[in-house]
Parts: sequence; structure tokens; C-alpha cells
Amino acid sequence: MSGRSTADGEEATRRGTDAGELGVPKAEMCESLLELKSILLEGVADGVIAHTPDGEIIYANTRCAEILGITHEQLISSGRYGWTDTGDAAAFQERVRRIRQTGGTVFESKRTRPDGATVYIEVHSRTVNVLPWGELLVSVSRDVTARVAAQEALRRLAFHDSLTGLGNRLMLHDRMEHALATTSKDGEIVGVVYMDLDDFKPVNDAHGHDVGDRVLRIVGERLQHCVRDTDTIARVGGDEFIALFPDVADGFDLRAKAQALAECVSQSMAVDGIELKVTMTVGLATHEHGESIDDLIRRADLAMYESKTKGRPGWEDFQPAE
Repeated sequence: MSGRSTADGEEATRRGTDAGELGVPKAEMCESLLELKSILLEGVADGVIAHTPDGEIIYANTRCAEILGITHEQLISSGRYGWTDTGDAAAFQERVRRIRQTGGTVFESKRTRPDGATVYIEVHSRTVNVLPWGELLVSVSRDVTARVAAQEALRRLAFHDSLTGLGNRLMLHDRMEHALATTSKDGEIVGVVYMDLDDFKPVNDAHGHDVGDRVLRIVGERLQHCVRDTDTIARVGGDEFIALFPDVADGFDLRAKAQALAECVSQSMAVDGIELKVTMTVGLATHEHGESIDDLIRRADLAMYESKTKGRPGWEDFQPAE
């Protein structure tokens, strides 16, 4: 039979409750738990950083530094705000203010690493109170560069022609919506040139579709080089293209641009040692007040077919807008 008294048993029970199952003093156990949590955070796939509202880093795991493309020592020694995407005290404090108001926020940050690579980071931030520092902001950062690249690839597939890399009808429609909304305020004229290659089918028949595809790519490159960055070239059919000019001066200006496009395309090209020359017929249309995008494109398309009946290459006769 044990010689321990009831009081001794109660004391042991009390000490076990204070110290936990480890049987160590509570303060030591807390330190051990903090060390354990720090070790666990080193093993997670996301970056974790805790800092004061004025940008002083209290804790950061190694993964956080890896995402930024720097060493852990460089991250810790980067100073106040130096590790942020803004690097600016005022911008940082504004973000902190918003986090304080809401208790937490999610935002995306684009960073350029020291090696020149671009990384996209999704950041989840919230405020916590931790002794002895008081209020801290804890952010969990995830490298979403692969996800952003996949989204961009999908967006490109949705808005671009897979053969030539030019815009497609969806992009053209989007650009035209923007152009019409802008020009309605600025008083500029939106012009459209509808282009169709002449006798393109014989190229495919005589030399094969591989050669024909390369011809289309060359035509697309030439058209793209013949316009400004603010203009849009789209492939809208097998051998049909549309040029959107958001700010032409008048119908005569549009005709000059169309002629430049036709001359650019008509220069001879060599494909697999085969000397080829293609021409195109164009139709012109300038936007009329209240006209829909589809109607504007349809008028340019009809003008192109009218021009086909008059001989090729060429363009329709039009009356400049008054």
C-alpha cells in the first residue's frame, strides 16, 4: 500500500494540470509549444509572416523567403516595409488600416524576384493579439504564379486566334465596345476595314494546307506590323481579317489606312522555297450614330463583297461622313 497521503495526491494532480501531460513547469511547456509551432510552420507549403502594424517582422518562415526569391536572412534584415510589395510606408499603413477595419483581407501581389522572374502571390492577412507584442498582423502567402499563368492561357485561348495569334471575334467585339464608348465622348470616328484574301483556295490546293497556314500567319504578321498598338487586327474567318481603327479623322483617312494594309500584304513572300504573292479585297465602314457593333461589321463586310464584284484588289466607293 502506498504511503502517499491524500494531500500529496491532490498536489500531484494540481501540478499535473498546470504542467500538462509532459510533467514540466507551465512556462517551460509554453516555450516548448512555441518552438513546436515554429517547427511546424517551417514545414508548410505557404509563406507565413507576422509583423507589427508599423512593419517590424516578428516571425517569418523559410517558405516566405523562398517565395520572394531571397534568403531567410535577407528577409529578416529587410527592415520596415522593405519586404512588402509597396516598399512604401504610406501605402503599407493604408493596407494595415483596411485590415484593422475588416479584421482580415485577401489580396494578390505581383513581385519581381532578384533573378528577374515575376511571381504572383495570394496573401491572406488578419490581425491577432499576441503577448508580449500586442497587436500583430499575420499573413499567409501562397505562390499562385502557375494558376495565374493558366488563367492567362485560357484568356488567350478565348480572345486569340490559335493559328495566327491575332485577336478573334470575341476580342474584336470587346475592343469595339471600348472604342465606341470612348469615341462617343471624344467625338472621334471608329473605322473598320474588312479584308478578304483573293484566290487563297488555289494556294491550299496547289501547295497544301501547311503552306496555306504559313501564308495566313505571314499575312497576320504583316497586318499587325502595319497598324499602331491602339488599333486591332483580328482574324474572323478562314482567310478573312478585320482591322479596327478607334480614332480615324474621317472616311478618307480610313481609306488611306486600308490602302496601306493592302500594299503591305501584297508584297511577295517565300514559303518553303515557293515564291507566292497574295492580294486582298477590302470593305470600309465608319461608325454611324446609334449603330450596333454587328451592324457596323456587316456594312464593312457587304462593302467588301461589293468591291469583289468590281474587280480585285480594291475597296468600295463610299461617301465620307459629314
